[in-house]
Amino acid sequence: MNLQLVRYCYGPDHVAGLLKFGDNLELSLWTLECPWRENQIFVSCIPDGSYPLVAFDSVDHPNTWVLTPVAGRTGILIHVGNDVSHTQGCILIGQGQLPGEVHNSRDALRMLNYKLDRNAQHTITLGSGLGAQLMPSTGEPPLPSGGDGDNGHGELSAGGTD
Repeated sequence: MNLQLVRYCYGPDHVAGLLKFGDNLELSLWTLECPWRENQIFVSCIPDGSYPLVAFDSVDHPNTWVLTPVAGRTGILIHVGNDVSHTQGCILIGQGQLPGEVHNSRDALRMLNYKLDRNAQHTITLGSGLGAQLMPSTGEPPLPSGGDGDNGHGELSAGGTD
């Protein structure tokens, strides 16, 4: 399956986006990443482009997804978390969004895992202006329910953290 992450807000302290997926890109989740800081580990989002998306499991990040390879980086995950301090260079997903935050992150990851076959090949394309619709297919953005206590830690490699 092909997924699109449309980055629509490049702020000084975060990048906000919308992850479109499903057979016709009909499903969407909100995303949150670190701002662009020259692809530096732990503090920068990754460059725009297309990346293979592979199922990933660890004690700290069960049932998540990893983008690989990413030039100069390892362990770029899609995982749970609520604010940019939880990203460590990875991509957070949520069902709701406020400036600098995503909400219902665990539910969002469950939704992504339900839709994507963990044994199949997937590709994710990241960038701005990809032509994807910028609102969820329901027509209205999901309402946040407040913080859900998700804490994410990113930039994992086979030997631990970078």
